[in-house]
Amino acid sequence: MATAAKIMVVDDEKQICQNVEKILSKNDYEIIHATSAKEALEKMAKDSFELLISDIVMPGMNGLEFLKLVKKEWPLTKAVMMTAYASTDTAVKAIRLGALDYVSKPFTPDELRSTVELALSGKLIEAPTTEKEREIIDVDIPFDKEEVAKYTGDDFVDKLGPSDMPVVEAAPETLAGYCTLGNMVCDIFKKLGNTCKGGNKTGECPQLKAKKKKMAKAKGFDSEKLIGIDYPFNYEEVATITGPEYVLNMQHEGVSFIPYEELKKNVAQMMAETSEVSADVIEFPKEAVRAEILVIDDEVAVNNNVRKILSKKDFHVDQALSKAEALEKIEQKSYPLVVLDLKIPEVNGLELLKAIRDKSPETMVIIITGYASIETAVEASRMGAVDYLPKPFTPDEMRDAAEKAFRFAA
Repeated sequence: MATAAKIMVVDDEKQICQNVEKILSKNDYEIIHATSAKEALEKMAKDSFELLISDIVMPGMNGLEFLKLVKKEWPLTKAVMMTAYASTDTAVKAIRLGALDYVSKPFTPDELRSTVELALSGKLIEAPTTEKEREIIDVDIPFDKEEVAKYTGDDFVDKLGPSDMPVVEAAPETLAGYCTLGNMVCDIFKKLGNTCKGGNKTGECPQLKAKKKKMAKAKGFDSEKLIGIDYPFNYEEVATITGPEYVLNMQHEGVSFIPYEELKKNVAQMMAETSEVSADVIEFPKEAVRAEILVIDDEVAVNNNVRKILSKKDFHVDQALSKAEALEKIEQKSYPLVVLDLKIPEVNGLELLKAIRDKSPETMVIIITGYASIETAVEASRMGAVDYLPKPFTPDEMRDAAEKAFRFAA
C-alpha cells in the first residue's frame, strides 16, 4: 500500500492551517502545519515533506523568502504558494523561485485538491530558472497599495512596512522616561520621578548643556574635518605636502601663518620626490557593445515607446509587428532579451513565447500586456518569461525589468 504524501502547510492564521488540513485529509494526505516560517523550518529539518503549501504575507520571514530558502535547502520538495493579496508581480516571483503554482485566497476545496493533485503527480513542472536568477529576485513583497487597500482598508495600508506587515510606531511622548526638554529618553529624568529641577530652572536640558561644553573644550587637530568649503582635502592629505606645523596653524578658512620660506622648502621637497615616480599609463576601455533587444508588439506606438525608453539606457532595440516578422528576426539574429506583447494577431495565447523559447532557450523574455491576469502571469513564468509587466507601465518599470533580466544572465 502506498504511503500517504506528507504535506507541510504554513500560514500565520491557525484557522487557515486547520481548514487546509481538513480539506486535504479527505484525500488521505498527512498534514503537518506551522504558523510561521521559523516553525516550519524547524519541522522540515527533522522530517521530509513531499509538498509545501505556504502563505506569502507572514510576520517575520515572508513566504517568498521562505520559498527561496526551502528550494535552496530542499530542492526536491515541491511548493505551492497561496495569498489573499494576489498580484502578477508576486505570482511571477513565486513561480520563478520554484513554486509549482500560485493560489489566490479564498479558494474552494476542489481548487485546492486539484492543485495539490497536479503538483504531486508531476503534471506541474518547475519553471526553467538559474541559481543566479533566484539569488537576484527581490523577495520583499512589493504590493501595490491601492490593490491591498481593496481588502484591508487605507488605515492598514498606511502602516505597511518593507515586509508588507503593519508597522505601528509609538509616539516618543508615550515612552517611559521621555523628557520633552531634551527631546529624548533620559535615565536621570526617569529616576527623579519624571522631573528635572536643573532643566526647569534654566529652561535647557542639563545633559545637552554639558555635552555642548565638552565639545567646545575639545580642541586640536581632527583629521576627519574638511578644510573650508572650497578645499576638498582632509588634514592628513595636506600634512603630507606641507608638514604638520602648517596644518596645526590652519584656521577654518584653510589659511596658515607658517613662514612662506618654510612652506616653499616643503613643497620643493615634495615635488622632487614625486618626479622620481613613473607616471601610470591609463588605458581607456573600448566602446562597449550595446545589448540587443527585440520588441514584439502589433501596436506601432507601443513598439516605438519601448524602443525610446530602452535606447536611453544604451540598449540597441529592434522591432517586430507580427508573429512572422518576429520569428524571422529571431532566425537571423540572436537576441539576449525579447519584450513580447501577450496579445498579437494570429497568435494563440502563449504560443509565440513557446516558439521563442524553443528556438532560443537562452533568450530571456519579458511579457507586456494590457490584459494582465494571475493565470497568464503564472503560465508565462512557467514557460520561461523572467518578468511580466501590465500595461500601462512607466519608463522606469520597463528599464528596471530589462536591466534585471540582463543581471540574471550576467
